[in-house]
Amino acid sequence: MPVNPVILMSDEKQNLTSEIRKDFLGRRVVLTSARGGRPSDHAPPERKPKSGDPSKCFFCPGNEHLTPPELDRIEKGGKWGIRCFPNKFPAFMESSKKAYGRHEVIVENPEHTKALSELSEENLVDYFTMIQRRMRAAAQDKRLKYSCVFKNEGQAAGASLEHSHTQLCAMEFVPPLIVKMGKKLTSLAKSPEALAKFEKQNKKRMCMENGLFFAFCPKAGRFKYETWIIPRFKVASFIEVDGAQLRSLASIFKPVLSAYDSASGFGPYNIIFHSAPHGEGEFLFHIQILPRLSTWAGFELATDIVMVSTRPHEAAGLLKSFIEKK
Repeated sequence: MPVNPVILMSDEKQNLTSEIRKDFLGRRVVLTSARGGRPSDHAPPERKPKSGDPSKCFFCPGNEHLTPPELDRIEKGGKWGIRCFPNKFPAFMESSKKAYGRHEVIVENPEHTKALSELSEENLVDYFTMIQRRMRAAAQDKRLKYSCVFKNEGQAAGASLEHSHTQLCAMEFVPPLIVKMGKKLTSLAKSPEALAKFEKQNKKRMCMENGLFFAFCPKAGRFKYETWIIPRFKVASFIEVDGAQLRSLASIFKPVLSAYDSASGFGPYNIIFHSAPHGEGEFLFHIQILPRLSTWAGFELATDIVMVSTRPHEAAGLLKSFIEKK
């Protein structure tokens, strides 16, 4: 029986390295170049076309009757460009006594096959504006304490429908992870000097910056190509980001996400808009782009320690190279 030659190669010949790091919440990550030698890691990135039938897609124009009644929309040329409605299969409901809340869907654009990174900066500003509107609407309900805004792109990231969309879940409690994150981010939120120091510490892992935001791959990212977009100004919630700041955010968000799509062949990912709980100010709003290119297996589930095969500064360098080609 033939033996995998990679297994027979010594650590010296392969120049393998491993390192354990902790992220800002204290979670351990194993950076191991040996994992990059697995054959599946070297499959050339190739965009897989979306194969669904738009005529049967719940989110495509002409099928608006297939969704729950519309909550909000932004129109372009007399037609909807973005629309929002309650999730047909909600996790949180206003009618629920034990899981009170809201669960909404934001359809980002009417085109079935278009990815979020392919929207114009103007369209992205409208997209951000819709998210803000829905967050404000949720915050008006005093029973609701926190709004989680996230996007699942691709089946591996949890998307059940391929037409690009974002979700909002508003709930009566603040998740423990957000409480812990808020405590860690308080110093950055309170002190411009601390935020500037944090940016300097991540300079070698930065893939893009502009006057108001910078994007970098964190030192102990739990996902290959994980990227954060951080404001250079104090802002606790996405609701508080104004029009000029939204335009600046769109100008960095689009090329960074486009670079990931180019590097991964439009691979699966999650995006999370991290904001302060309703009415609380000690937080630093930021966006996390979390690629889902590998599957967490037995080790991760047994230990809550994640293995990552690409070092963050290398990932940032590759993303930066794609950004500079545009």
